[in-house]
Amino acid sequence: MTTINNQDDFLRALSENPEWRAAVRAQILGEELLQLPAKFDAFVQQMTAFVAEQKQTNAELARFVEEQKEINARIAARLDSLDGNVARLTDDSGWLRGFVTREAAIRDAGVIAIEMGLEYVRTVTREELYRLALNAAKGEALSNELRSFRHADLVIEATDGVINHYIAVEASFIGGAYDVARAIRNAAMLTEYTGLPAKAAIASVRNHHEIERQLTSECHPTSGAVYWHEIEERELRSD
Repeated sequence: MTTINNQDDFLRALSENPEWRAAVRAQILGEELLQLPAKFDAFVQQMTAFVAEQKQTNAELARFVEEQKEINARIAARLDSLDGNVARLTDDSGWLRGFVTREAAIRDAGVIAIEMGLEYVRTVTREELYRLALNAAKGEALSNELRSFRHADLVIEATDGVINHYIAVEASFIGGAYDVARAIRNAAMLTEYTGLPAKAAIASVRNHHEIERQLTSECHPTSGAVYWHEIEERELRSD
């Protein structure tokens, strides 16, 4: 029988009796603390597995990010190309609207003359305008102004029953200051080169607000210096 008289005897007894040592540990630590090493080992294993899985996930995410960057780059390139196509389409649409508006104005040449209190005689040809420009240049190269003049959208010859007049018409889908200035300039040049009176007009579907005070029309008579022939938008649509 083991006799315990002091601490050394107690420690020696624990060393010699493993079951005592286990009982004392259980008594001191309790069930939860006794299970802690095993739980910690299980936790370490779980964390090791989680870290390995996370590394794989991170690697897959990195690959996804790189692939997404490539996709984004291709999308950006396609969008740039689309922007260019849209810009070209917008330019083409503007050019087409200007073209059909000019054609509508040419078809309405007689109507324009009547609206302005004159009788239509004829539409002046581009060849005649070119010859007028050449005569004005007096053997020199055509200036920018003369080149612009010979490309006038429409020049009408009309009569008031006594003398002939010219009508210088500029056509735009949306009339603006440029059209007004060009029509006035062309009318002045026609008078200078032919000696006949000339009037300025624009033909458009609608106009910028800035030029409204410069215009007179059949429906809106004002003191404006330039006549406005309104073209209905439906006239520009194909059947």
